[in-house]
Amino acid sequence: MEQSPREGKQSLFRKGVIIPIFYQVLVSMIFVAMIPVILLLVVSMGGTESFIGTIGTSATVLILTIGTILVVFMWSYFVAHHVTQPIVELSSIATRISRGYVPEGEIEVRSNDEIGELVIAFNKMVNTYRILDTLAKEEAETEQ
Repeated sequence: MEQSPREGKQSLFRKGVIIPIFYQVLVSMIFVAMIPVILLLVVSMGGTESFIGTIGTSATVLILTIGTILVVFMWSYFVAHHVTQPIVELSSIATRISRGYVPEGEIEVRSNDEIGELVIAFNKMVNTYRILDTLAKEEAETEQ
């Protein structure tokens, strides 16, 4: 018996195969939020007195703040790029299809999240378009 797409999706969620992007971003943000806490723990555990004494407390806080901001920016860029890159690729292919170019093969599914589901649906749509295009061409040839 064949599963409906909804049932298949629910079973994948139960198996833990799909991790929605929301949760990926949430875990990323929790990780980033923990950086200052970890740095404060390192400083409070000791062994850094000579470093703090050499450059001063305010300079140490400034260095930790700048370091945290840099990590946050790099991590944000990584997450944003990870989320938007497949959408940009799909948009580019959709634009080419609208101009009459139908790509050969299928687009590679690289993730098991909502973006992966979008790529799977897009591949099905392109395959349906190919079939309809072939049928239309065959019908046009038989009418001539």
